[in-house]
Amino acid sequence: MAATWEGMAEAARRSFEAWRGASRLDRRRLMEAWLGQVGLVREELARLITEETGKPITLALGEVGRAEATLRATADAVAAFGEEAVPYDLMAGAEGCRAVLRRFPVGPILAITPFNFPVNLAVHKLGPALAAGCSAIWKPCPQAPRTSHLLWESFEAARQQVAAPVRLLQLASPDPVAAEALAKDPRIAAVSFTGSERVGRHLEQVLAGKRLLLELGGNGAVVVDEGVDAAAVARQLAPAAVAGAGQSCSKAQRIYVHTNLWDAFTPAFVAAVKALPVGDPLNPATVVGPLIDEATAQRMDEGLDRAVLGGAEVLMRGVRQGALLPPAILAGLSEDDPFQCEEAFAPITVLTRVDSFEEGLDRAAATRFGLRASAYSRDQRHLRLAESRLQAGGVLLNLPPTFRLDAAPFGGVRASGNGFEGPRWAMEGFTEGRLIVEGPAL
Repeated sequence: MAATWEGMAEAARRSFEAWRGASRLDRRRLMEAWLGQVGLVREELARLITEETGKPITLALGEVGRAEATLRATADAVAAFGEEAVPYDLMAGAEGCRAVLRRFPVGPILAITPFNFPVNLAVHKLGPALAAGCSAIWKPCPQAPRTSHLLWESFEAARQQVAAPVRLLQLASPDPVAAEALAKDPRIAAVSFTGSERVGRHLEQVLAGKRLLLELGGNGAVVVDEGVDAAAVARQLAPAAVAGAGQSCSKAQRIYVHTNLWDAFTPAFVAAVKALPVGDPLNPATVVGPLIDEATAQRMDEGLDRAVLGGAEVLMRGVRQGALLPPAILAGLSEDDPFQCEEAFAPITVLTRVDSFEEGLDRAAATRFGLRASAYSRDQRHLRLAESRLQAGGVLLNLPPTFRLDAAPFGGVRASGNGFEGPRWAMEGFTEGRLIVEGPAL
Protein backbone atom coordinates (compact mmCIF):
# COMPACT_ATOMS: atom_id res chain seq x y z
CA MET A 1 0.00 0.00 0.00
CA ALA A 2 2.92 2.38 0.75
CA ALA A 3 4.10 2.18 -2.86
CA THR A 4 0.56 2.88 -4.01
CA TRP A 5 0.06 6.07 -2.06
CA GLU A 6 3.60 7.23 -2.71
CA GLY A 7 3.06 6.67 -6.41
CA MET A 8 -0.18 8.63 -6.31
CA ALA A 9 1.47 11.53 -4.50
CA GLU A 10 4.26 11.67 -7.08
CA ALA A 11 1.80 11.48 -9.97
CA ALA A 12 -0.21 14.29 -8.38
CA ARG A 13 2.94 16.40 -8.14
CA ARG A 14 3.74 15.84 -11.81
CA SER A 15 0.23 16.56 -13.02
CA PHE A 16 0.16 19.72 -10.92
CA GLU A 17 3.32 20.97 -12.59
CA ALA A 18 1.67 20.42 -15.97
CA TRP A 19 -1.64 22.05 -14.96
CA ARG A 20 -0.71 24.92 -12.63
CA GLY A 21 -0.10 27.31 -15.54
CA ALA A 22 -3.26 26.41 -17.45
CA SER A 23 -5.22 29.39 -18.73
CA ARG A 24 -8.60 30.33 -17.38
CA LEU A 25 -10.03 29.26 -20.71
CA ASP A 26 -8.57 25.76 -20.38
CA ARG A 27 -9.71 25.40 -16.77
CA ARG A 28 -13.20 26.56 -17.63
CA ARG A 29 -13.35 24.19 -20.61
CA LEU A 30 -12.47 21.29 -18.30
CA MET A 31 -15.34 22.18 -15.93
CA GLU A 32 -17.76 22.55 -18.83
CA ALA A 33 -16.67 19.21 -20.26
CA TRP A 34 -17.12 17.50 -16.89
CA LEU A 35 -20.56 19.07 -16.58
CA GLY A 36 -21.48 17.59 -19.95
CA GLN A 37 -20.19 14.15 -19.01
CA VAL A 38 -22.10 14.11 -15.71
CA GLY A 39 -25.24 14.94 -17.66
CA LEU A 40 -24.72 11.83 -19.78
CA VAL A 41 -24.72 9.55 -16.71
CA ARG A 42 -27.20 11.49 -14.56
CA GLU A 43 -29.76 8.70 -14.16
CA GLU A 44 -27.14 6.01 -13.62
CA LEU A 45 -25.39 8.06 -10.94
CA ALA A 46 -28.69 8.61 -9.15
CA ARG A 47 -29.58 4.91 -9.31
CA LEU A 48 -26.19 3.95 -7.86
CA ILE A 49 -26.53 6.49 -5.04
CA THR A 50 -29.85 4.91 -4.11
CA GLU A 51 -28.62 1.34 -4.38
CA GLU A 52 -25.47 1.95 -2.36
CA THR A 53 -26.56 4.47 0.29
CA GLY A 54 -30.33 4.08 0.49
CA LYS A 55 -31.03 7.70 -0.43
CA PRO A 56 -34.51 7.92 -1.99
CA ILE A 57 -34.27 8.00 -5.77
CA THR A 58 -35.97 11.39 -6.15
CA LEU A 59 -33.49 12.91 -3.69
CA ALA A 60 -30.63 11.14 -5.48
CA LEU A 61 -31.68 12.67 -8.80
CA GLY A 62 -31.83 16.01 -7.03
CA GLU A 63 -28.31 15.52 -5.72
CA VAL A 64 -26.91 14.85 -9.20
CA GLY A 65 -28.75 17.91 -10.47
CA ARG A 66 -27.13 19.93 -7.70
CA ALA A 67 -23.73 18.56 -8.69
CA GLU A 68 -24.34 19.81 -12.20
CA ALA A 69 -25.24 23.23 -10.78
CA THR A 70 -22.03 23.16 -8.73
CA LEU A 71 -19.94 22.45 -11.81
CA ARG A 72 -21.74 25.19 -13.72
CA ALA A 73 -21.05 27.66 -10.90
CA THR A 74 -17.41 26.56 -10.82
CA ALA A 75 -17.01 27.18 -14.53
CA ASP A 76 -18.58 30.61 -14.08
CA ALA A 77 -16.31 31.43 -11.12
CA VAL A 78 -13.11 30.80 -13.09
CA ALA A 79 -13.53 33.92 -15.22
CA ALA A 80 -13.48 36.40 -12.34
CA PHE A 81 -11.22 34.57 -9.89
CA GLY A 82 -7.57 35.14 -9.14
CA GLU A 83 -6.77 38.81 -9.71
CA GLU A 84 -7.76 41.94 -7.79
CA ALA A 85 -6.36 45.38 -8.56
CA VAL A 86 -5.02 47.20 -5.47
CA PRO A 87 -4.54 51.00 -5.67
CA TYR A 88 -0.96 51.56 -4.51
CA ASP A 89 -0.10 55.15 -5.39
CA LEU A 90 -1.58 56.42 -2.13
CA MET A 91 1.66 57.40 -0.41
CA ALA A 92 4.63 59.54 -1.23
CA GLY A 93 7.14 57.72 -3.37
CA ALA A 94 4.55 55.36 -4.85
CA GLU A 95 3.73 57.52 -7.86
CA GLY A 96 3.42 55.35 -10.94
CA CYS A 97 3.21 52.14 -8.91
CA ARG A 98 0.54 49.58 -9.59
CA ALA A 99 -0.37 46.44 -7.70
CA VAL A 100 -2.48 43.34 -8.06
CA LEU A 101 -3.38 40.65 -5.56
CA ARG A 102 -3.06 37.39 -7.44
CA ARG A 103 -3.95 33.93 -6.24
CA PHE A 104 -1.87 30.87 -7.14
CA PRO A 105 -2.75 27.17 -6.72
CA VAL A 106 -1.23 25.65 -3.58
CA GLY A 107 -0.34 22.31 -5.17
CA PRO A 108 -1.77 18.78 -5.12
CA ILE A 109 -4.75 18.41 -2.78
CA LEU A 110 -6.41 15.46 -1.08
CA ALA A 111 -10.22 15.50 -0.90
CA ILE A 112 -11.99 13.19 1.59
CA THR A 113 -15.75 12.93 1.19
CA PRO A 114 -18.66 11.26 3.07
CA PHE A 115 -21.49 8.93 2.08
CA ASN A 116 -24.51 11.19 2.55
CA PHE A 117 -23.90 13.25 -0.61
CA PRO A 118 -21.37 11.07 -2.46
CA VAL A 119 -21.58 13.05 -5.72
CA ASN A 120 -22.32 16.67 -4.89
CA LEU A 121 -19.96 16.97 -1.92
CA ALA A 122 -17.18 15.44 -4.02
CA VAL A 123 -17.81 17.92 -6.83
CA HIS A 124 -17.80 20.77 -4.29
CA LYS A 125 -14.17 19.94 -3.49
CA LEU A 126 -12.79 18.55 -6.73
CA GLY A 127 -14.29 21.08 -9.12
CA PRO A 128 -12.93 24.21 -7.37
CA ALA A 129 -9.55 22.59 -6.71
CA LEU A 130 -9.06 21.67 -10.38
CA ALA A 131 -10.49 25.00 -11.54
CA ALA A 132 -7.98 26.80 -9.34
CA GLY A 133 -5.07 24.99 -11.01
CA CYS A 134 -4.46 22.19 -8.48
CA SER A 135 -4.24 18.49 -9.10
CA ALA A 136 -6.35 16.27 -6.84
CA ILE A 137 -6.50 12.89 -5.19
CA TRP A 138 -9.97 11.85 -4.10
CA LYS A 139 -10.54 9.48 -1.19
CA PRO A 140 -14.28 8.68 -1.44
CA CYS A 141 -16.50 7.05 1.16
CA PRO A 142 -16.35 3.22 1.32
CA GLN A 143 -20.14 2.88 1.19
CA ALA A 144 -20.59 3.99 -2.44
CA PRO A 145 -17.71 2.57 -4.52
CA ARG A 146 -19.64 2.24 -7.80
CA THR A 147 -21.02 5.76 -7.50
CA SER A 148 -17.55 7.15 -6.89
CA HIS A 149 -16.01 5.22 -9.75
CA LEU A 150 -18.66 6.37 -12.22
CA LEU A 151 -18.19 10.01 -11.17
CA TRP A 152 -14.43 9.62 -11.61
CA GLU A 153 -14.96 8.01 -15.01
CA SER A 154 -17.08 10.99 -16.04
CA PHE A 155 -14.17 13.27 -15.13
CA GLU A 156 -11.70 11.10 -17.03
CA ALA A 157 -13.86 11.34 -20.15
CA ALA A 158 -13.89 15.12 -19.76
CA ARG A 159 -10.14 15.25 -19.16
CA GLN A 160 -9.46 13.32 -22.33
CA GLN A 161 -11.94 15.47 -24.22
CA VAL A 162 -9.98 18.67 -23.45
CA ALA A 163 -6.53 17.02 -23.35
CA ALA A 164 -5.81 17.94 -19.73
CA PRO A 165 -2.82 16.27 -18.01
CA VAL A 166 -3.05 12.57 -17.20
CA ARG A 167 -3.73 11.62 -13.56
CA LEU A 168 -4.95 15.14 -12.86
CA LEU A 169 -7.65 13.58 -10.67
CA GLN A 170 -6.83 10.23 -9.07
CA LEU A 171 -9.28 7.97 -7.28
CA ALA A 172 -7.74 6.61 -4.09
CA SER A 173 -8.66 3.62 -1.99
CA PRO A 174 -11.29 4.32 0.70
CA ASP A 175 -8.90 2.77 3.24
CA PRO A 176 -8.45 5.35 6.05
CA VAL A 177 -4.89 4.23 6.83
CA ALA A 178 -3.78 4.86 3.26
CA ALA A 179 -5.67 8.17 3.25
CA GLU A 180 -3.82 9.35 6.37
CA ALA A 181 -0.49 8.39 4.80
CA LEU A 182 -1.42 10.41 1.72
CA ALA A 183 -2.50 13.35 3.85
CA LYS A 184 0.84 13.37 5.67
CA ASP A 185 2.88 13.19 2.45
CA PRO A 186 4.78 16.47 1.98
CA ARG A 187 3.79 16.54 -1.71
CA ILE A 188 0.16 17.03 -0.68
CA ALA A 189 -0.26 20.76 -0.12
CA ALA A 190 -3.78 20.80 1.33
CA VAL A 191 -6.43 18.42 2.65
CA SER A 192 -10.17 19.09 2.38
CA PHE A 193 -12.28 16.87 4.62
CA THR A 194 -16.01 16.53 5.18
CA GLY A 195 -17.03 14.06 7.85
CA SER A 196 -17.22 13.43 11.56
CA GLU A 197 -15.91 15.76 14.24
CA ARG A 198 -13.83 12.92 15.68
CA VAL A 199 -11.91 12.29 12.46
CA GLY A 200 -11.58 16.01 11.79
CA ARG A 201 -9.95 16.61 15.17
CA HIS A 202 -7.61 13.68 14.56
CA LEU A 203 -6.54 15.20 11.26
CA GLU A 204 -5.88 18.52 12.98
CA GLN A 205 -3.42 16.74 15.27
CA VAL A 206 -1.59 14.65 12.69
CA LEU A 207 -1.49 17.39 10.03
CA ALA A 208 -0.37 20.28 12.21
CA GLY A 209 1.09 22.96 9.94
CA LYS A 210 -0.60 21.73 6.76
CA ARG A 211 -3.53 23.55 5.16
CA LEU A 212 -6.63 21.71 6.36
CA LEU A 213 -10.17 22.61 5.30
CA LEU A 214 -12.87 21.07 7.47
CA GLU A 215 -16.66 20.64 7.41
CA LEU A 216 -17.55 18.59 10.46
CA GLY A 217 -21.31 18.60 10.71
CA GLY A 218 -23.65 20.17 13.23
CA ASN A 219 -26.86 19.84 15.19
CA GLY A 220 -29.00 22.46 13.51
CA ALA A 221 -31.31 24.52 15.66
CA VAL A 222 -34.50 26.32 14.65
CA VAL A 223 -36.24 29.02 16.70
CA VAL A 224 -39.95 29.55 15.97
CA ASP A 225 -41.47 32.80 17.19
CA GLU A 226 -45.09 33.46 18.12
CA GLY A 227 -47.20 35.03 15.40
CA VAL A 228 -46.00 32.94 12.46
CA ASP A 229 -48.19 30.55 10.50
CA ALA A 230 -47.62 27.37 12.52
CA ALA A 231 -48.83 24.99 9.80
CA ALA A 232 -46.78 26.63 7.04
CA VAL A 233 -43.60 26.59 9.15
CA ALA A 234 -44.23 22.97 10.14
CA ARG A 235 -44.63 21.91 6.50
CA GLN A 236 -41.37 23.62 5.61
CA LEU A 237 -39.41 22.14 8.52
CA ALA A 238 -40.68 18.55 8.25
CA PRO A 239 -38.55 17.53 5.24
CA ALA A 240 -35.64 19.55 6.63
CA ALA A 241 -35.77 17.31 9.69
CA VAL A 242 -36.22 13.84 8.22
CA ALA A 243 -35.74 13.73 4.41
CA GLY A 244 -33.07 11.23 3.41
CA ALA A 245 -33.39 9.71 6.90
CA GLY A 246 -32.06 12.94 8.38
CA GLN A 247 -28.54 12.19 7.15
CA SER A 248 -27.64 15.80 6.46
CA CYS A 249 -25.20 17.90 8.44
CA SER A 250 -27.57 20.88 8.25
CA LYS A 251 -30.80 19.06 9.15
CA ALA A 252 -33.28 20.60 11.58
CA GLN A 253 -32.56 18.63 14.75
CA ARG A 254 -33.53 20.98 17.59
CA ILE A 255 -36.66 23.14 17.28
CA TYR A 256 -37.35 25.74 19.97
CA VAL A 257 -40.99 26.86 19.87
CA HIS A 258 -42.46 29.93 21.58
CA THR A 259 -44.88 28.84 24.29
CA ASN A 260 -47.70 30.85 22.71
CA LEU A 261 -47.33 28.85 19.48
CA TRP A 262 -46.63 25.46 21.04
CA ASP A 263 -50.20 24.11 20.98
CA ALA A 264 -50.59 25.02 17.30
CA PHE A 265 -47.13 24.12 16.03
CA THR A 266 -46.56 20.77 17.74
CA PRO A 267 -49.50 18.83 16.21
CA ALA A 268 -48.92 20.57 12.88
CA PHE A 269 -45.29 19.44 12.82
CA VAL A 270 -46.16 15.87 13.78
CA ALA A 271 -48.80 15.78 11.04
CA ALA A 272 -46.37 17.23 8.48
CA VAL A 273 -43.75 14.59 9.28
CA LYS A 274 -46.34 11.79 9.20
CA ALA A 275 -47.38 12.95 5.74
CA LEU A 276 -43.91 12.26 4.29
CA PRO A 277 -43.72 8.81 2.64
CA VAL A 278 -41.36 6.35 4.36
CA GLY A 279 -40.02 3.14 2.85
CA ASP A 280 -38.51 1.80 -0.37
CA PRO A 281 -35.84 4.23 -1.62
CA LEU A 282 -36.43 3.14 -5.22
CA ASN A 283 -40.02 4.39 -5.03
CA PRO A 284 -40.06 7.94 -6.47
CA ALA A 285 -42.59 9.01 -3.83
CA THR A 286 -40.37 8.05 -0.87
CA VAL A 287 -38.87 10.89 1.17
CA VAL A 288 -37.53 8.95 4.18
CA GLY A 289 -35.52 5.86 3.30
CA PRO A 290 -33.18 3.68 5.35
CA LEU A 291 -30.14 4.81 7.28
CA ILE A 292 -26.74 3.94 5.85
CA ASP A 293 -26.67 0.54 7.61
CA GLU A 294 -28.57 -1.54 10.12
CA ALA A 295 -25.99 -1.03 12.88
CA THR A 296 -26.52 2.73 12.72
CA ALA A 297 -30.30 2.32 12.78
CA GLN A 298 -30.08 0.00 15.78
CA ARG A 299 -27.84 2.44 17.65
CA MET A 300 -30.26 5.33 17.00
CA ASP A 301 -33.22 3.16 18.05
CA GLU A 302 -31.45 2.29 21.28
CA GLY A 303 -30.79 6.00 21.80
CA LEU A 304 -34.52 6.60 21.54
CA ASP A 305 -35.11 3.90 24.16
CA ARG A 306 -32.61 5.62 26.45
CA ALA A 307 -34.28 9.00 25.98
CA VAL A 308 -37.71 7.54 26.79
CA LEU A 309 -36.38 5.88 29.95
CA GLY A 310 -34.93 9.26 30.87
CA GLY A 311 -38.35 10.88 30.72
CA ALA A 312 -38.66 12.12 27.15
CA GLU A 313 -42.16 12.59 25.78
CA VAL A 314 -42.67 10.66 22.54
CA LEU A 315 -44.73 12.65 20.07
CA MET A 316 -44.06 10.26 17.19
CA ARG A 317 -42.15 7.00 16.77
CA GLY A 318 -42.34 3.90 14.62
CA VAL A 319 -40.94 0.38 14.67
CA ARG A 320 -37.50 -0.10 13.16
CA GLN A 321 -37.23 -2.58 10.29
CA GLY A 322 -33.58 -3.35 9.65
CA ALA A 323 -31.89 -0.14 8.53
CA LEU A 324 -35.23 1.63 8.12
CA LEU A 325 -35.87 3.80 11.18
CA PRO A 326 -39.15 5.73 10.94
CA PRO A 327 -39.07 9.39 11.97
CA ALA A 328 -39.20 10.10 15.69
CA ILE A 329 -40.20 13.34 17.42
CA LEU A 330 -39.39 13.88 21.10
CA ALA A 331 -40.11 16.60 23.63
CA GLY A 332 -39.05 17.32 27.19
CA LEU A 333 -35.33 16.56 26.78
CA SER A 334 -32.68 18.31 28.83
CA GLU A 335 -30.08 20.38 26.99
CA ASP A 336 -27.36 17.86 27.88
CA ASP A 337 -29.19 14.94 26.28
CA PRO A 338 -27.21 13.58 23.31
CA PHE A 339 -30.12 14.29 20.95
CA GLN A 340 -29.87 17.93 21.99
CA CYS A 341 -26.11 18.47 22.16
CA GLU A 342 -24.68 15.97 19.64
CA GLU A 343 -25.29 15.38 15.94
CA ALA A 344 -27.95 12.68 15.51
CA PHE A 345 -27.62 12.18 11.73
CA ALA A 346 -30.94 10.34 11.78
CA PRO A 347 -34.67 11.14 11.35
CA ILE A 348 -34.94 12.26 14.98
CA THR A 349 -36.19 15.71 15.99
CA VAL A 350 -36.47 17.34 19.41
CA LEU A 351 -39.12 19.99 20.16
CA THR A 352 -38.58 22.30 23.12
CA ARG A 353 -40.99 24.90 24.50
CA VAL A 354 -39.46 28.31 25.35
CA ASP A 355 -40.99 31.32 27.09
CA SER A 356 -39.59 33.90 24.65
CA PHE A 357 -37.92 34.23 21.28
CA GLU A 358 -34.77 35.46 23.03
CA GLU A 359 -34.67 32.35 25.21
CA GLY A 360 -34.95 30.24 22.08
CA LEU A 361 -31.99 32.05 20.50
CA ASP A 362 -29.87 31.61 23.61
CA ARG A 363 -30.63 27.89 23.85
CA ALA A 364 -30.12 27.40 20.12
CA ALA A 365 -26.68 29.03 20.36
CA ALA A 366 -25.62 27.01 23.41
CA THR A 367 -23.78 24.38 21.40
CA ARG A 368 -20.20 23.75 20.38
CA PHE A 369 -21.40 23.28 16.79
CA GLY A 370 -21.94 26.12 14.34
CA LEU A 371 -22.90 25.01 10.86
CA ARG A 372 -26.48 26.17 10.25
CA ALA A 373 -29.31 27.67 12.28
CA SER A 374 -32.74 29.08 11.45
CA ALA A 375 -35.23 31.50 12.94
CA TYR A 376 -38.84 32.17 11.98
CA SER A 377 -40.52 35.42 12.95
CA ARG A 378 -42.69 38.21 11.57
CA ASP A 379 -40.92 40.72 13.80
CA GLN A 380 -37.99 42.32 11.95
CA ARG A 381 -36.36 43.23 15.26
CA HIS A 382 -36.34 39.57 16.21
CA LEU A 383 -34.83 38.58 12.87
CA ARG A 384 -32.06 41.12 13.26
CA LEU A 385 -31.45 39.77 16.77
CA ALA A 386 -31.22 36.25 15.34
CA GLU A 387 -28.52 37.39 12.92
CA SER A 388 -26.27 38.36 15.81
CA ARG A 389 -27.19 35.67 18.36
CA LEU A 390 -27.14 32.52 16.22
CA GLN A 391 -23.48 31.58 16.00
CA ALA A 392 -23.31 29.58 12.79
CA GLY A 393 -21.68 29.75 9.40
CA GLY A 394 -25.13 30.03 7.86
CA VAL A 395 -28.13 31.73 9.47
CA LEU A 396 -31.43 31.21 7.65
CA LEU A 397 -34.33 33.57 8.38
CA ASN A 398 -37.84 32.29 7.67
CA LEU A 399 -36.20 29.37 5.85
CA PRO A 400 -35.13 25.87 6.96
CA PRO A 401 -31.46 25.21 7.77
CA THR A 402 -31.17 22.83 4.80
CA PHE A 403 -31.97 25.61 2.30
CA ARG A 404 -28.81 25.86 0.19
CA LEU A 405 -27.72 27.41 -3.07
CA ASP A 406 -24.69 25.48 -4.27
CA ALA A 407 -23.09 28.59 -5.80
CA ALA A 408 -23.16 30.37 -2.42
CA PRO A 409 -20.72 30.06 0.49
CA PHE A 410 -21.33 27.16 2.88
CA GLY A 411 -19.32 26.37 5.98
CA GLY A 412 -19.20 26.22 9.74
CA VAL A 413 -17.52 27.70 12.76
CA ARG A 414 -16.21 26.24 16.02
CA ALA A 415 -16.75 22.45 16.11
CA SER A 416 -18.41 22.51 12.69
CA GLY A 417 -15.21 23.31 10.82
CA ASN A 418 -13.47 26.21 9.16
CA GLY A 419 -13.67 28.14 5.91
CA PHE A 420 -16.33 28.03 3.22
CA GLU A 421 -17.21 25.77 0.34
CA GLY A 422 -19.21 26.99 -2.63
CA PRO A 423 -17.08 27.24 -5.81
CA ARG A 424 -15.85 30.84 -5.55
CA TRP A 425 -14.98 30.48 -1.86
CA ALA A 426 -13.58 26.97 -2.11
CA MET A 427 -11.15 28.20 -4.76
CA GLU A 428 -9.72 30.60 -2.19
CA GLY A 429 -9.01 27.64 0.08
CA PHE A 430 -7.05 25.89 -2.67
CA THR A 431 -4.96 28.96 -3.54
CA GLU A 432 -2.58 31.37 -1.82
CA GLY A 433 -2.53 35.12 -2.26
CA ARG A 434 0.48 37.02 -3.54
CA LEU A 435 0.62 40.80 -3.75
CA ILE A 436 2.51 41.86 -6.88
CA VAL A 437 3.72 45.48 -6.81
CA GLU A 438 5.39 47.07 -9.85
CA GLY A 439 7.10 50.44 -9.92
CA PRO A 440 8.16 52.57 -12.91
CA ALA A 441 11.06 51.22 -14.98
CA LEU A 442 14.42 52.79 -14.05
